[in-house]
Amino acid sequence: MRRYFDHLILCLGCLIMVGPVLGLMGQVLSDPDLSRQIRAMFSADLTLGYHIDLWQMLGNSLVLALGVAAVACVLSLLAAFALVFFPLPGREWLFGVILMAMFFPIETRILPSFAVVHQLGLSNTHAGMTLPVVASGLGVLVFRQFLKQIPKELIEAARLDGARPLRCLWDILLPMSAPMVAALFSIFFVLGWNQYVWPLMLSTTRQDMVTVVSGVTRAGAGSTEGQILALLALLPPGLVMVISQRWLMRGLTSGIH
Repeated sequence: MRRYFDHLILCLGCLIMVGPVLGLMGQVLSDPDLSRQIRAMFSADLTLGYHIDLWQMLGNSLVLALGVAAVACVLSLLAAFALVFFPLPGREWLFGVILMAMFFPIETRILPSFAVVHQLGLSNTHAGMTLPVVASGLGVLVFRQFLKQIPKELIEAARLDGARPLRCLWDILLPMSAPMVAALFSIFFVLGWNQYVWPLMLSTTRQDMVTVVSGVTRAGAGSTEGQILALLALLPPGLVMVISQRWLMRGLTSGIH
């Protein structure tokens, strides 16, 4: 009975999570003008008070999500490698400062971030849209915990053979960290794809910088176009999580020990 009760809880949880998506699909499919709307959205300009191409919105979202995932994984791995294998003065304090970024997401520092991006001349650019979102201590935390488990003798043997630090990172540590890289890449991809406030604020003067998520609000959440955009916004992160779920569990559990 306990096993059946556990499965019942899991089924109810799945129903609660999938219920809104199924409801959205039902609303979209019940629209008699659905096929015409979809053809218009994919073949012509989508009118959201102005003309913007749907493929351009999808491209902006992909650039943001892939940029956040790639840059965050690279910087997190390099920072964790330096904190673990280099005798940096006060590295525990540095690690604590890096972790503070986890408590200040982009929504809590949006005004100073906008000021810095504007001073750097990155307003209305993909770089300005991506870089402030990358500031997160999650990747450094997971990579550091994993690298601390690797025997120091392995790195010392490679150094005795003449391998430099970056060679050790590329040939030894990176292949061993592949499951964790895949797990964190999927998490950061979803984080970048779901950004709403920051891209909306940064693309005030360039309408071609609109992402799919921010386009839902501009189209109107109750309109057919907004519902189709909301459904499209669910597909890429859902697909990434389904593909990477095996790496996700193995990578994070091995890194948090």
